[in-house]
Amino acid sequence: MQYTCQTRPTGERNQVGWLLPLEPSAPSAGVNECNGDFSPTSGERPVDNGDMRIHLIPRLSLLLVLVAIPCIAQKSEYDKEAELDGKGNIFVSSNDGKLIWMADTRHCSEAIFANDRQTVGCMVAPSSDSFPPAPILQLEIYLKGGEKRTIEPGTPILDWHFWEEGRAVAVHSGLNVRQGTYTLYESATARVIEKLAEPANEKTLPRWAKSQAQIQDEAVPMSAALTQERTYWIAKVLGQIEKIEPGMRRKDLVGIFTTQGGPWSRFQRTYVHVDCPYIKVNVRFKAASDEANALKEDPDDTIEFV
Repeated sequence: MQYTCQTRPTGERNQVGWLLPLEPSAPSAGVNECNGDFSPTSGERPVDNGDMRIHLIPRLSLLLVLVAIPCIAQKSEYDKEAELDGKGNIFVSSNDGKLIWMADTRHCSEAIFANDRQTVGCMVAPSSDSFPPAPILQLEIYLKGGEKRTIEPGTPILDWHFWEEGRAVAVHSGLNVRQGTYTLYESATARVIEKLAEPANEKTLPRWAKSQAQIQDEAVPMSAALTQERTYWIAKVLGQIEKIEPGMRRKDLVGIFTTQGGPWSRFQRTYVHVDCPYIKVNVRFKAASDEANALKEDPDDTIEFV
């Protein structure tokens, strides 16, 4: 038996209690409730009408709690977000909470999810047959409900990012970074909101047109005192690196450096400074024991070269 969540007149008694009006000060035509066989062992799930609201008297029985559980669980089905699965498939959520396939990473050379977790941008990969590789000319926007918008600036796309939690897309396009155009599009319609030419000084760009790197650069405080402090700190780090010499052990790196991801083996690995990941050193080791095991790092492995 399939059961549904439907509207019943307010004030009418159901199987488990009295229904209260939605607005105490004004009569209501009815409220939504779940009816049917709510046996928790039946394995069935209610069909939600998308606006499920249950109003019952405070004195709830255990039976009523069990009745409400399927409705609450079903509500979570309507909160699904866009996602990228382990096979590279890109999905957005439908209006009733189901996932809709939009593309995969073979079609998209780059996919970025907006902060609203419902909107996805896809840089359409050019044909792999051409050499040198063809420029990227299209940006596809995938919206909740399975809709797609295509943005084609007319020149190669150099950079892009979402703006206003995904409601807009900023695109920098042109034949090169010094002769480009900045365009702000509305995500829902691909309509042009604002457009401007490459300025002589990128600092004059409006905030929506600036890349994340530009915003971070401009946020760094500058002063003569700070510059002097940074100089002292760099000198300190260089001194720490110079103290690492062949013959020392792997364990001597702990506290100054930490490992970095990417390809590695027991015999050679890249380390980054614990306070700044931009400072890196490549270290070659000689195994202390069990040389045949290339993945077994030993704290007593000997440093051969830095």
